[in-house]
Amino acid sequence: MPTPAEPPVEHGETGAWSWHHAGLVVRRLDAAIEFYREALGYRVEFLVRDMDDQFQRTVGVPGVVCDLAQLVAPFTATRLELLEVRGVPAGTPPHLPVHVGVGHGAYQVRDLDAAVARLFACGGAPIGEIVEFSEGRAVYCWTPSGTVVELEEAWI
Repeated sequence: MPTPAEPPVEHGETGAWSWHHAGLVVRRLDAAIEFYREALGYRVEFLVRDMDDQFQRTVGVPGVVCDLAQLVAPFTATRLELLEVRGVPAGTPPHLPVHVGVGHGAYQVRDLDAAVARLFACGGAPIGEIVEFSEGRAVYCWTPSGTVVELEEAWI
């Protein structure tokens, strides 16, 4: 990853400079962590339980709660984010990133507001709202093909 002395090269209309993680909604977080740890050698880098308000605002679904873990692959340092989501209201559209098997790709950008505007100009659309996390601001967006992209404001 680039250092402050070595500014990142930005790519595409959004100015993405880093692939941060791939995310996947799972049925049971602890079982998924154990599988990826045992079968593929991943290690847990970050774990949070009972994320409510921030997650609800990010996915645009009131009442949901998630447990979230970011795992790191031992062979590439690639991050895999696993989310167990509870409290999904009946009738929630199946393509929303609160259902088992739905995934997203997360990219880091320098200026989130500008990146979001450029993503929308390319045909993207918001899912929830821009939310402040301890690591920085982030937002989930639809792509024109119906997949989910997360943009995270860089904290370098």
